[in-house]
Amino acid sequence: MVERNDLNSQENGNSKPREVPSVSFSPQGSPWGSPPLKRTAAAAAVHPNESLKSTAGVTKGDEPKRDIGLRMLDLPYWYHKIELPGEITTPGWSPIDAAKYGIPNDLTGKRVLDIGAWDGYWTWEALKRGAKEVVAIDDFSDTLGKSDQPARTKWNTFDLCREAFGFTQCDVDPKDNQPLMYWHNDKNQWVRRIEMSVYDISEDTLGRFDVVFFFGTIYHLKHLMLALEKISAVCDGEIYIESAVLDDYSPYRGGMGKGYANNDMLAEFYPGDQFASNKGNWWVPTIQCLAAMVDAAGFKNISGWALTDTPAELSQCRGFVYGSKTGAQNSNVEKLTGLGAARPKSLSVAAVMSVPRLGFQDNSFCVIEGLVPLKIPIIKTSGAYWGQCLERGIQQRIDEGFDAVLTLDYDTIFTKEDVEALVRLMTEHPEADAIVAMQAGRGDMGALMTMKTRSGQVRSVISSEEFKPDVKKIATGHFGLTLLRTESLMRLPQPWFWAQPDGNNQWGPGKVDDDIYFWKQMEKHGMTVYTANRVVLGHLQLMVKWLGSDLESVFQTTSDFRDNGKPKNIWK
Repeated sequence: MVERNDLNSQENGNSKPREVPSVSFSPQGSPWGSPPLKRTAAAAAVHPNESLKSTAGVTKGDEPKRDIGLRMLDLPYWYHKIELPGEITTPGWSPIDAAKYGIPNDLTGKRVLDIGAWDGYWTWEALKRGAKEVVAIDDFSDTLGKSDQPARTKWNTFDLCREAFGFTQCDVDPKDNQPLMYWHNDKNQWVRRIEMSVYDISEDTLGRFDVVFFFGTIYHLKHLMLALEKISAVCDGEIYIESAVLDDYSPYRGGMGKGYANNDMLAEFYPGDQFASNKGNWWVPTIQCLAAMVDAAGFKNISGWALTDTPAELSQCRGFVYGSKTGAQNSNVEKLTGLGAARPKSLSVAAVMSVPRLGFQDNSFCVIEGLVPLKIPIIKTSGAYWGQCLERGIQQRIDEGFDAVLTLDYDTIFTKEDVEALVRLMTEHPEADAIVAMQAGRGDMGALMTMKTRSGQVRSVISSEEFKPDVKKIATGHFGLTLLRTESLMRLPQPWFWAQPDGNNQWGPGKVDDDIYFWKQMEKHGMTVYTANRVVLGHLQLMVKWLGSDLESVFQTTSDFRDNGKPKNIWK
């Protein structure tokens, strides 16, 4: 993890160069020989392999061999919750859900780099899974944004775990009898720890790696792409990244539930402590943005996923990205991402509204506040025939190349979050041809939708329990706020909106309106229509307010006034 004055050696000409222990030689028995490190003649002369000796348990400053559990309690702070031999667990809290990191079950023979290792949870996990060698680096700059955070004891927690896991045999340099800070166990696995910045990573300093872990670190960096390029330059295989993400949280947009839920390609910059009150947080990306950066750094087969789809607090607003240079398949990643691909491509959306010549100003403000921030363009169509106007507008949006068309009614009340939810649901449900928001009709009408039985009969009774999932298949819906997939519309014969008289060619109760004709065509051609059960709209309706018989308020719809006159219980 990197302090805020990182890159000093490059930005300040008078800074003292950072001292990084040289590892450009290969000790007897070290796995660095495969793949080999780049060696120089000078390094070989100074550190000839035959001049090294191995001494079990020789580590400068080793504490007396007290009980591991008691020594663990002496340390002021643990970040990682690590299960040690002897049924001992360190008192940390991270990781929240280790399975969500997607790490392969088998890392046999791999050389792994653990960046921002802290107590070393993933270092020890990689070795448990068979890694031949793990190099752990950290610069100990992160204090979780707390001024009262106990001082980090650098490698003390890491070394206690190292000892507990049996990595006690340390090679030393006979020139000065100093430990070289890499240890091995009786299975000939190796672990090395180095205090260094991610910006100092190079093949000359560390060699090459099959797997890189980059957890909880990238958002602490000023220079995200530089760090990813440094890592890519030494990685021949896979990278696993975990980071704070903006998909469900943004301090600039209002906090929890106010993130970028539409696969937006962006990162926010924090010059102070805007994110989680931590001055060490510089940049936080969306998952889509982080995946694109990993791709730009030279990795392919990119996958991205969230810690949870419904984060309840900021600590759960985390995301993961995987990339590979080998084309290898990771079954754990595939399970987490469904198809094993990156988050689905963000839909391009445009809106259409068929409106009368006069409308509700409240609806206009919903359009301004709900569509403009999402950069969703809208056109209006007007005329005597609602269906024809709407069809022309939809056709225009299809010809302009948009992936989905959002239809709006002039009397719908909605929010930006409603629009975001519809787009997210269509992204998550590629089988959906249309997604309809929940909306009540005017007067005493219920939800503007119908469902059918298995035999095709319209259901007269529908339980609210059926709407607990996020989506529910329906037969007909409404166009108050409805998202239509354009590739589905292009398979649907035209006209899409075509009012039909009843069996006697009359426009009485048996007629089929424009909108119902549309849904019947969707059903006829085997298309899937869902309600978005958590997206609830308002329906504007003109009301007349009267003084009641006791001078209270009495409300009446305009249609009721036309049909029945004044209410009976008004002031006389």
